[in-house]
Amino acid sequence: MDRQAEKKMLYSFTKLADVKEKGATVIVKGEDCYVWDAKGKRYLDGFAGLQVVNIGHGRKEVAEAVYKQMCDLEYWHSFFGFTTKPTLELVEKLASLTPGDLNVPHFVNSGSEGNDSAFKIARAYFKNTDKCGKYKIIYRDKAYHGMNMGAISANGFYGNRVPYEPLVPGFLRIPHCHCYRCPVGKDYPSCNIDCAYALEKMIQEEGPDSVAAFIADPVQGTIGGYVPAVKEYFAIIREICDKYRVLFICDEVITGFGRTGKMFGIEHYPGVKPDMMVVAKGLSSGYVPLGAVIVSEKIADVLSEDLFMHGYTYGGHPVATACALVNIDILQREKLPENARTVGAYIGEQLNSFIERFSFIGEVRATGMLYGIELVKDKKTKEPFPVSFATEAMNIAREKGLLMRISTGGFANLLCPPLTMNKELADEMLAILDETYAEMEKKI
Repeated sequence: MDRQAEKKMLYSFTKLADVKEKGATVIVKGEDCYVWDAKGKRYLDGFAGLQVVNIGHGRKEVAEAVYKQMCDLEYWHSFFGFTTKPTLELVEKLASLTPGDLNVPHFVNSGSEGNDSAFKIARAYFKNTDKCGKYKIIYRDKAYHGMNMGAISANGFYGNRVPYEPLVPGFLRIPHCHCYRCPVGKDYPSCNIDCAYALEKMIQEEGPDSVAAFIADPVQGTIGGYVPAVKEYFAIIREICDKYRVLFICDEVITGFGRTGKMFGIEHYPGVKPDMMVVAKGLSSGYVPLGAVIVSEKIADVLSEDLFMHGYTYGGHPVATACALVNIDILQREKLPENARTVGAYIGEQLNSFIERFSFIGEVRATGMLYGIELVKDKKTKEPFPVSFATEAMNIAREKGLLMRISTGGFANLLCPPLTMNKELADEMLAILDETYAEMEKKI
């Protein structure tokens, strides 16, 4: 292997100078919850790659299905009324899983493409219904919905936005839902869930005839640090969206396919049905890139009245959809959403004990197998450490053989292991984290 090639890549969210100085970590093998680098070092994958590998690494039955499909038909597209057999089978499978009448998928290659597509579909829907031209998209502070130009225009972290400005017009921000750091300075539940009613206020200020959609994820992702909304939140959001004819886009890129202990994160909010759902990551567990925006039949009926002027060369790729079918079968057959709920609860209980044992842990957030560990200088004031503190903890854990990451805002360490993690592996992960934080305690 030419190690000079390491210095010639543009690595995502990485200073190239660091790679030139230290070299890259080359991962060469994966099995269940472990991966190995080119030097033979083994790591416990506490982040499922990038919140992707729900079924664990090295599944030969997935590779066999992919190989068979490549032998039968390596590629075909979804343009001009064409499709393929595994793609149609995946359409049927998704319709059997998704809530409400979310039965019509448009396949893409990633969550970023899925959210961009959802924004375009929302605008096209209103242009086709009553020519009213509703086009504005409302998103939440600390949101992450991808890195395409539309997606970063709905991004609640300035570091992701500023290098690429000016962004797409028509995107509006409201507060997020995080009781530990309440954006409106109140206490739950006496707050009246004002963070949800901020949506109605924004719609009224901008004019209901201009707002097309609201986008949110059931558990806010890596910027906020895996923050679930309170139980009342999405019912209020749904009511407001209905009142003002605003489409609710549910971003399930991270939370979908068992990650939260249910097949989809929005199922933790009974009775709430989105108008669109965006999925990726766990849809194929990353074995082949695949995503989708799944729309309601109501939206699909309107879009079908004209040419649907949108699509990607590799959308609905037969190899990717064949992969997804096997992936979903494994999730269901091995009851991995249930495992995420039961083993996930065990991990959450152990992590919560860290709050008492370590002086710098202010809050632990656990939903299924999503964990955010908030790191603070002072538990009373909730003053956070600088990003370097969480980064150092991440690096120490890595040296000890555990891969995790920090929230983009820098206040939290994040864990998101494969859903195959059992109690024995969970104890190994927790032991490494315990050792890591014990070292960090000595540095304060």
